[in-house]
Amino acid sequence: MHKPASPVILGSMLCPSCRNENAAEAAFCEVCSEVLRKSAGAAQTVAVPARAQVVAVKRDFPSPVLLGAAVALFLVFCVIRPWLAAVFQPLDWVNLAFHEGGHIIFGVLGSRFIMVLGGTLMQLLLPAAAGVHFWTRSQRVSAVLMLVWLGQNFFGIGKYIADARAQQLELVAGGVHDWTYLLETVGLLTHDVGIGRGAEIFGCLVMSCGLILAFHFHQADRS
Repeated sequence: MHKPASPVILGSMLCPSCRNENAAEAAFCEVCSEVLRKSAGAAQTVAVPARAQVVAVKRDFPSPVLLGAAVALFLVFCVIRPWLAAVFQPLDWVNLAFHEGGHIIFGVLGSRFIMVLGGTLMQLLLPAAAGVHFWTRSQRVSAVLMLVWLGQNFFGIGKYIADARAQQLELVAGGVHDWTYLLETVGLLTHDVGIGRGAEIFGCLVMSCGLILAFHFHQADRS
């Protein structure tokens, strides 16, 4: 004869460890002392963050429409880049201050090449660092807008590179033209104009991506 099943208590809570039925309001199992309410709470909340994360990823992933808009904006920026350079020219004074400071900071490394290159590196590192700072604080729109500033830097850098042989630009501190020395050192001086134009086009790409991402994150945050 089989053992009859124990009666089921209405509103009971089943212990996940020993399968004993306990009263619904019990905090501990009366047989094995398993914590009941902690286990129940954990079981209820495990799946919620995973679903929320999937939804967030789908919402934040740029759509083909936004990617197409970024490409279109990039092409427009390439055409009007002389106008863009003129509009953002006031930023060049800020970039110049960081540029000159970069020569001093990187000069402590003792390498002349790194010291000369340090001016350009510093004016790129500052907006990049600002973008990382905003991103770690979950200020995504501000973070990607730093890409616009970063891309704008390449307009001045590209113009500076393209002037390496002609040396028609007036240097603030005088002396040797940075990119004349840098390109001559690496054997690329004859390609100064092409490299300079390439830097400007890359700046257009970075700026267009920054603006489209700023729009995307702004819309995502509102929704």
